[in-house]
Amino acid sequence: MDKLARAVADQCPDSACKQDLLAYLQRIALYCHQLNICSKVKAEVQNLGGELIVSGLDSATSLIQAAKNLMNAVVLTVKASYVASTKYQKVYGTAAVNSPVVSWRMKAPEKKPLVKREKPEECQTRVRRGSQKKHISPVQALSEFKAMDSF
Repeated sequence: MDKLARAVADQCPDSACKQDLLAYLQRIALYCHQLNICSKVKAEVQNLGGELIVSGLDSATSLIQAAKNLMNAVVLTVKASYVASTKYQKVYGTAAVNSPVVSWRMKAPEKKPLVKREKPEECQTRVRRGSQKKHISPVQALSEFKAMDSF
């Protein structure tokens, strides 16, 4: 990757983009060295009385952090090399001055619906009318209460 990114940086006409790409390559070398050092420090896991006890937890977390840093540096390097090789192409006439070091092929993104559809059984719930209230005359309602009071 280092060799390929340096070739892209050599062909980039923009000095700022070239410096960014070379700085990312230095970061990768630094994080690789840091990851090698962290991997040599061993974290021991002991089983005492049914409980797992980790000694050297700092070394385990620093190993994870070094791996994350390395992956981020690789991603930034790939992005910078894409910009350097595609944005700043000098074209005179129909042929490019420098043949491209890398040919980039983008993967088409997955098609996602613009509107999220619900499940058919959730969409087609029926709305039912409530039972109609029976209109009872006030005299009839009072007569029901009077009949209950007589008990």
